[in-house]
Amino acid sequence: MHAAAAAKLTEPNVKVWLNPLQPLRLEARTLYLGCPNRFFMAWVREHYYPHLVAALDAARAKGYEVESVELEVAATPGPSHPEGPRPRPNELPHLEIHRRAPLRFNRRFTFDRFVVGSANQYAFSASLALAEGENLNTDALYLLAGPGLGKSHLSQAIGQHILKHQPDRRVFYLTAEDFTNELIYSLKNQNMAEFKDKYRRNCDVLVLEEVNFLSGKEKIQAELSYTLDCLNDNGKKIVFTSSNLPKDIPRLGRQFASRLNNTLISAIRPPDYETRLKILRQKARENDLVIPEPVLEFMAARLTKDVRRMESCLLSLGAKSKLLARPIDLALAEEALRDLGEEETPGEFNPELIQQTVCRYYQVSLDDLRSRSRRKNIVLTRNVGMYLCRRLTDLSLETIGKAFGRNHSTVLYSVNLIENRTRRDPKLRGQLDFLTEQVKRRLAN
Repeated sequence: MHAAAAAKLTEPNVKVWLNPLQPLRLEARTLYLGCPNRFFMAWVREHYYPHLVAALDAARAKGYEVESVELEVAATPGPSHPEGPRPRPNELPHLEIHRRAPLRFNRRFTFDRFVVGSANQYAFSASLALAEGENLNTDALYLLAGPGLGKSHLSQAIGQHILKHQPDRRVFYLTAEDFTNELIYSLKNQNMAEFKDKYRRNCDVLVLEEVNFLSGKEKIQAELSYTLDCLNDNGKKIVFTSSNLPKDIPRLGRQFASRLNNTLISAIRPPDYETRLKILRQKARENDLVIPEPVLEFMAARLTKDVRRMESCLLSLGAKSKLLARPIDLALAEEALRDLGEEETPGEFNPELIQQTVCRYYQVSLDDLRSRSRRKNIVLTRNVGMYLCRRLTDLSLETIGKAFGRNHSTVLYSVNLIENRTRRDPKLRGQLDFLTEQVKRRLAN
């Protein structure tokens, strides 16, 4: 039977196209599977027949005398067509096509492609140490982070690092929802022995994403607790990810919460400006985008939510440039961010806004501010601007200096100078407070 290349075996595809198939009979070493209708049968034959053949090979390896598989429309029994005797379960091979295809690691999610900064350095170090088998006094790691901050990157990096250096290790990577669904299926089909054997005796590394999904699921928590005990007793590695601390996940049983709290909890905070800039540079390289440094700095100052938004904005910027035949510059970057609702980030200050505010207050032009002029009024404006940038942003001295056309040592000198003056100059303190409020008001508008 000819069939096109197999479609991807994703969970939605399995539910829609494979779960409805019903074993009808085993005849002359051919397994007949029933389909709801002719359209369904044609679609499965065209797109999923290779998966059926693969499942058949697995059944044949287990000793079933079956050589081929055929599809036909299953007759719907009615009042005048009573059902005939059902085939006994042991007459038909058990085709494991009901199972969701296991989650696959994203090849990009490796340690060498993870951008390390002050907000994630501890989580990165802990993940790498666990993957390399260093003694952490625990073999369980709990990666805590909001969406898009890198917890899945690190959890997958652990699994891929272990498989690269120890290819015989059995690494199971799945979400807490997948674990729940597989457990429920095993219970319904009286297959718990195989389920327990899989996770308790045939697993070396368990990576469980979004463990907060188990909130309120007492029976699942209990079963997982026993599994975790077994893995811990045998020195196996366990990695959890979650957007909440164990104590903040509602309706956790005492047993399960105790196991989660007995892990090495490592939080990943939102990246600071310097880390965001590094991430944008790397994402630009990975996507073959040539983006001027001022544009990357502009985007790093505004994209503060998560790494996914950064990559999305970069791709949008690249597409806009290509489709409209326009160069990638600050104007195009502003448009791209505005298209994605990222033109303003409440609570996030940037040098341009601060410079504009202090220049307006002290009646100094931006050109003079960035010039080499040593006039008293210009120097004061420049020093105040640098001080406010240091106080209101997470920018490095070097980055602030670049915005003002100075080096980092000049910025440090200016910041210290203004701090010292404010201790004895109430008028300057008042000006700084007023300018801070002005910046906040302009940002809010």
